[in-house]
Amino acid sequence: MDNLGKVSLEYCPDYGAGLQQSLEAALNRLGGIGTFVKNGQSVIIKPNLLTDRAPDQAVTTHPEVVRAVIHILRKHGAVPSVADSPSNVVKIERVWENTGFCKMCSEENVPLLNLEKAGSVSFDVDGFSFCIARPILDADVIINVPKVKTHVLTTLTAAVKNMFGAVPGFQKATLHKLHPTVPDFGKLVAAIYRKVTPHLNIADGIVGMDGDGPSAGRPVRLGFIAASASGFAMDLALCRLLKIDPGSVSYLKYLSQPGTLSEVMSRLEINGTPPDSPELSGFRTPGTLRARLIPGWLVKLLGPLVWLAPEIMSEKCIACGRCVQACPVSALSMAAGQKPVLERKKCIGCCCCHEVCPEKAIRMIQSPFLAFVRRGKMP
Repeated sequence: MDNLGKVSLEYCPDYGAGLQQSLEAALNRLGGIGTFVKNGQSVIIKPNLLTDRAPDQAVTTHPEVVRAVIHILRKHGAVPSVADSPSNVVKIERVWENTGFCKMCSEENVPLLNLEKAGSVSFDVDGFSFCIARPILDADVIINVPKVKTHVLTTLTAAVKNMFGAVPGFQKATLHKLHPTVPDFGKLVAAIYRKVTPHLNIADGIVGMDGDGPSAGRPVRLGFIAASASGFAMDLALCRLLKIDPGSVSYLKYLSQPGTLSEVMSRLEINGTPPDSPELSGFRTPGTLRARLIPGWLVKLLGPLVWLAPEIMSEKCIACGRCVQACPVSALSMAAGQKPVLERKKCIGCCCCHEVCPEKAIRMIQSPFLAFVRRGKMP
């Protein structure tokens, strides 16, 4: 686990002219940007560019947050670049264009790097094998800029989970296939984060997403920027702020040693004034459970009783085929002129199809047994 440091919160109502000032105020509580970056250093800014959605849909990090980071870095003589590895079913150029990053990086004359073509290095960490894109490894400093969102598989996706995007595109699908259970996938995410631990984390919580994120949820105006040297500490602070049980976030417990999550939470230091937003008190977690608290061996033992699977809402589906392309185990198929069909026995519940659907036409449904576990009573 990286050192549990301070988490700084700063009110920021929108992506307008006051954003950079709010970000600088948050960073000043941590000693300022000079604490993390020196003159002449190369800096990779790693946003969340999951797929090709417009900024106002709250699926991706807003480009104005990254623009503010670029301006602050340049004032201190650093050399920034921007990079992420989105879903492999969408051309990366389309992602850059639709998310506003192509325009913003062009205006700022900052390189927008293609991690799919930049090469990668293989690692074995804690029993997991994965590759990390070379630009992430070669940078002097990594600044992680996630969007604050829920996730139907991991409950929360923020600083720690965002580093999964350091793995080049097609390899992410393979990792989902190799590590399908929630506990195992949580361990994998934690291992990747330990290998490429960011130097600084800045969370876009101005407009976040609740409900069935990371792409099919509801944009919610949360009104804050958060910053921390520790992505682990940031995610714990977000759990406290959004009233999320940290035990339901599959990767957090694997970063908490020594000590339990509750012990670590008691040492958490949050500075700044939490935003006064009605959406904070009404923040909705995903409607699915997916055995987040059930050990992997028990999931295998229970077999058919424990599943999470996509349900395709035909009235919304446009038969684009992205879900079929995204499935790492070929559980979805689609005949010409028809809509996708699921072979449930093959499905591993990885939610990849749910993430890439451009029309929110896929919802993840859970088995009656999981519904019983979630409610604590028979359906």
